Parts: sequence; structure tokens; C-alpha cells
Amino acid sequence: MADRLGDVRVERVAWDDAEAHALRVAQQAELRERYGDDDIGHAMTGDGIVVTVLVRLDGAAVACGVLRDVSAGLGAGTGEVKRMYVRPDARGRGLSRRVLAELELAARTHGCTRLVLETGVLQPEAIGLYLAAGYVPVENYGEYVGVVDSRCFERDLTAPAAPVVRDRPGARPEVTVDVEQVAWDHPDAVALRRAMVDELAPLYPEHALDGPAAFALLDADHGGTALTTVLLRRDGAPVACATLRSAAAWGDDAGELKRVYVAPAARGAGLARRLVRHVEDAARERGLRRVVLDTGIRQPAAIALYRSLGYWPVRPVAGWEALPVCLWFARDL
Repeated sequence: MADRLGDVRVERVAWDDAEAHALRVAQQAELRERYGDDDIGHAMTGDGIVVTVLVRLDGAAVACGVLRDVSAGLGAGTGEVKRMYVRPDARGRGLSRRVLAELELAARTHGCTRLVLETGVLQPEAIGLYLAAGYVPVENYGEYVGVVDSRCFERDLTAPAAPVVRDRPGARPEVTVDVEQVAWDHPDAVALRRAMVDELAPLYPEHALDGPAAFALLDADHGGTALTTVLLRRDGAPVACATLRSAAAWGDDAGELKRVYVAPAARGAGLARRLVRHVEDAARERGLRRVVLDTGIRQPAAIALYRSLGYWPVRPVAGWEALPVCLWFARDL
């Protein structure tokens, strides 16, 4: 179809189509440059291929994607999205969404009820695409198990993609709370962070703290770069907290949002959103222009919260290897 972006045509071609092959070779070369090594699946063959999608812009082949049937290994009705690629000079036009939509259409026709895929932490634009399209993080599967720079996602094709509900001030009645900026080691803030760590421990057993003094040591280490902690009280009782830390690794104008926690009895009142906004205000007061954060793949509600507040996936900085189950997000203030 012709549109303001030019003449865009979506085609289904054979796996061994020469132009599709050339795009896959370019994709693998780009991944090699980003990661310094070949993609684990770089030797992929045409086995199990359901469809190969090719997108033309003004006649030139500029984007591709593949759907592979992986029911035998990952369960009946499972398809895998592979080799998603858009040529650099054609990016920013929504072509990857068109490829993905065509693959999903082919998957439904083929009888797939679930799609899975893998991408990497150094491809935040891909992570953003998949999150926006309704894919959710899952544990690494198959050949990607234990690969620290891989992130896997899935989408239930029997359910519609959940829309992102953007933050709209005044959209819900505000619960009355008192807002304080306190030191990192304020006892009420420490108690809330302790409760947060205890709550998350079953989700991330690989990062479980070992020994009675472990929390205190970790908490003191994290507090070394704390700028301020926002504490919310309801009827005098501390119910929520979040911290702004300096984030030199991300740049002199960046701050890090850390340890956002709302006590279970206070949830459902929008306090997490208010915490984030208060931390952003504190960052602006300090002349910071960007807020960054990390959150775990097993916390879909947290991921949805940050996306709804305008945070977008970004590449991690040095040291990300120690956080193999995290995603990184940022928002420009």
C-alpha cells in the first residue's frame, strides 16, 4: 500500500528468497557488531519455517521476519518469531510493526495460540517493540537458558494485547497522604525496603540474601549514592517509599529511581505512580534531566507501571551482567 512513508508492500516469500537471505545476513552482522560474537542461532536453517515475511519500500527490500513452528519443543500451538530486521535507512517508519503483524496473522492461520521470541539487552528498540505489541517477559527457553544477554518474551494469541494506560493527572481520586523527603537510613524507609526485599525473594531465589546481616550490608551499599528518599504516610503510618540515587554511569544529568515499594495494604490507590512523580520532581530540583531504572522480568505489574508513566527500554551500562533477569528503562524529564 502507498502512504506518506512511500510505497510499502508486505509479501510472503520462500525461506531461501535471495533478498530475504541478504537481509538476514545483514541482521546477523549487526548483532555480531553489537555483542562481539555470533548470535546463538546464527546457523538457523529453513526447518520448521511457516512463513518468511519481506517488506518493500518503494520497491526495495528493507525488512524481514520469520515464523517457525516450535510445537515439538515448546508445546502444541507454539510458534517462534525469528530474524526480525529493518534496514537502518528504513527505520522509524513502523515497518517492524508491519512485519510482526503479518507474522502474527500467519501464526493464527497456522493454528498457533502462543508466540515466543528472543532478543538481547543491547537491543532496547526491539524490547520496546515487543512490549508495545503485547509480549511479556518469560524465562529464557531452549538454547537461550543461562544466556545472560538474552531476554525472552511470549504473547498469548488468544487474548488481545493489553493497552498501555498512560498516566493522566486527576484521572482518579487521590488518597490523602503526607509526603516527606528523608535520609536513606530513616528507620521507616529501611523497614519498607526490608519488606520489599522479603516480598521479592521468592520471585528471585537466585538473588536471595544469605545470612541475617546480608540485607543490612546490601542496603548500606545501595544507600551510598542515595540523594533523597521519598516517604509516604497515610494516617501517620509509613506505607510507601522510593529513592533517587545519583547515576554517574548513565551520565552527569541522570538520576536512578530505586526501591519503589508500596505496602500491600495500601495498594490500588495509585501511590506507586505518585512516588515516581515525586522522585522525578526531586530529580528536576537537582537539575537532572533523565531518570533511569531497572526492574525484573518477573514483575509484569512494575513493567506496565513504568511504561504507562512514559519510561522506555534502554541499553544497560557496564555491570549489567550481574542482573541477568532485569530490563532497563529511562525517561527524559
